[in-house]
Amino acid sequence: MAHIFDPEERAKLDSPERRTEIPPERTLVRAGIKPGDTLLDIGCGTGYFSLPAARMVGPKGMIYALDVSGVMLADLRSKAASLGIFNIETAQTPQRKLELPEAAYTIALISDVLHEIDDKNSFLAAVASALKPGTLLTVIEWVKKETPKGPPLKERIAEDEMQVMLKKAGFTEPAAAELGPCHILYTCARKAA
Repeated sequence: MAHIFDPEERAKLDSPERRTEIPPERTLVRAGIKPGDTLLDIGCGTGYFSLPAARMVGPKGMIYALDVSGVMLADLRSKAASLGIFNIETAQTPQRKLELPEAAYTIALISDVLHEIDDKNSFLAAVASALKPGTLLTVIEWVKKETPKGPPLKERIAEDEMQVMLKKAGFTEPAAAELGPCHILYTCARKAA
């Protein structure tokens, strides 16, 4: 079974170091987010991307923030309320089987989650089935090399393996780009059936 991020360590998710390596607004722009979008943030944690995305999509946009941790979702709801952000809907999803709310998503994000999933192919297939053709997908994952922080090397996903998994799940050829020294950002879209 894969290593799952401990919610007690959630302060690490919004550290100054992470903001330097993966600036949320700039990363969301690279992902293709725009005003009016409906974003599916799978593994949203405490809202590192959901909160700035809610501002970026504006009042006509919507964020669906999903996580397995009720503790992290409670943090996200509290932060959103204190910031006056009301276009985020949260949902706790079971760890074993991804359950996605029905919505007309225009963009989806999976950040630092896929390496924690045991059945990655089924997970990505579930994501693909929830997205209409043309919907953008961004996956952010740890590089497959030793780094000072992050999950064990054996749980990380090699770039060629990620490319194969995404295409097999029904996405276009993913573009890969470095995102700081420890991460890779993959962007693709749901192919027509």
